[in-house]
Amino acid sequence: LLLMFANMSIEPIITVYVAQFVAPARVTFVEGLVMSAAALGSILSASRLGKLADRVGHWRIITACLAASALLLIPQAFVASGWQLIVLRLLMGLALGGLLPCIASVIRHNVPESVVGGVLGYSVSSQYTGQVLGPLAGGFVGGHVGMRAVFLGTAVLMAAGDIGNFFADNSRRRACCGR
Repeated sequence: LLLMFANMSIEPIITVYVAQFVAPARVTFVEGLVMSAAALGSILSASRLGKLADRVGHWRIITACLAASALLLIPQAFVASGWQLIVLRLLMGLALGGLLPCIASVIRHNVPESVVGGVLGYSVSSQYTGQVLGPLAGGFVGGHVGMRAVFLGTAVLMAAGDIGNFFADNSRRRACCGR
C-alpha cells in the first residue's frame, strides 16, 4: 500500500507542480519524465535488491527501502528545476524497487502453505488500495495545504511504515530466535 501510495500521491499535482519551474512548452514532457523516472528506477533495482535480500534478509531491505524513499521525498518538496525532480524520482524508484519482491518473499516464507494464495491476494489488493488512496490524498492535500505538503506528508507516512516494519522485524526475530 505504501509503495503505490508514494508513487501515486503526486499524480494529481504533478502538472501544476512542474509548471512552477519549467517553461510552459515543456511541462507535459517533463511531467512524463518525472512519472516515468520512478518506474525506471524500480525496473533497474528490483532484481538486484531481491538478490541482495536473499543474502542479508528481506526485512532489512524492506526497512532500508522505506527509509530511503522517505528521505528522498523530502527534497522533492523543494526542487527548483525539472531535472532535480526527475533525478530524485529515479532514485526513489531505485529504493522502491526492492519492496515488492521482498514483501512477496516475506509472505511466502512466513505464511502457511494452505493460505499463501489468499494472503498474496490481500497483498495485491493493498497495492491497488494505495493506487486509489495515493491520488485522492495527494489531490486533497495539494489543493488544501499545498503541493510541497504532498511530498512531506508522504515522507512521514513512509517513515511511519519503516518504523512499523522495523519493530515488526525485531518482534519476529525475538519470537523466532528467543532473543
